Amino acid sequence: MNNLTLPTRILKGLNTSSSLGMFARDTGGCLLAKLAVSRSKDEAKEIGFAELSESALFYFSAPAVAKATSKVFSKKYNIEKELISKPIDEIKNVGLDKLKNIKLAKFAQIASTFGVILPLVFAIAPVRNILTYANKGKDEFVSVVGLKKEDEQAKQEEAKQKAFGLIKSLLAVSAVSLAALSVVLTLAKNNKIYEKIKPFVSKVVRNFEFTNSNDLKMSHYGAFIYPVSIASYYYASRDKYEVQENTRRFATTVPLMFFGEKLIEKPIHKGFDKLFNTKVIENGVIKSYDEILKLPSALQKQYLKSKNFSYGLTFLTNTMVIAAAVGILNRVATKKRYERENKKIMYNYT
Repeated sequence: MNNLTLPTRILKGLNTSSSLGMFARDTGGCLLAKLAVSRSKDEAKEIGFAELSESALFYFSAPAVAKATSKVFSKKYNIEKELISKPIDEIKNVGLDKLKNIKLAKFAQIASTFGVILPLVFAIAPVRNILTYANKGKDEFVSVVGLKKEDEQAKQEEAKQKAFGLIKSLLAVSAVSLAALSVVLTLAKNNKIYEKIKPFVSKVVRNFEFTNSNDLKMSHYGAFIYPVSIASYYYASRDKYEVQENTRRFATTVPLMFFGEKLIEKPIHKGFDKLFNTKVIENGVIKSYDEILKLPSALQKQYLKSKNFSYGLTFLTNTMVIAAAVGILNRVATKKRYERENKKIMYNYT
């Protein structure tokens, strides 16, 4: 492990589903690409804030909250903390009462974790807008991206009121969700009621439980986090141009986020296997870095080289290239529409 080259160390870290690896991919790929094609300093600041906040919340807050709540509910239900982190299908040879407690503890962990972080995820886009409004007084998207010129005037007092209103709303949503969870858990103490809600509890636990390290699974993003994030951006859209840019962006990036890498990684790996005379992909299965490092030392160097080029190109294409392409598309399309509509307005006026 100590003899690995710097590129191998970096790419090995990125080629993982861990929170740290996903944070690095988003920050190192999407953020840099979006900043490179930003249209103004104000837009660049908004992109930086949104991307870093999203990555931090998506990949670090949920595992942290899940870990904390696992301690709380393991004590509440008097079960070993390790059992909350263990996949429910792997828990064997426990009594029915204990299994009930394990399922309720897992359910409570899932519900409370997302009850806390989803309002924060929803807050990202509105907070981004409030910061721009407070510093520059810009409340239109076309002004932020430099298409519409106007006098800049900070509006801190109005921004404060918007911020306080947003905080109150988010706290209320969290409080209601946690209160609802408390009611469900209290009612579930009654075995008759528990039997009625058991199918729902079991389904939630089986599909949305956290990993052994309290990390997120991709299903969490698709079912909870991304829909809330997308709703946040539409809710915070400041004009029709921003709505259209969000639509183009999500229509492209969301499918690629879940399926894009799978579509391109195998052809890319096959190409570099042929170039370097390796078998990083064999019988349709791509070897991980850990699997390659278990190969005989005589093969490792060549296989790592092939893997680095394969995964490096996959990463570059599915993150930086796509992010830059969508940014450029929005930049061109929005400018053309704004100029066309502005000329039409001026023509009708004259």
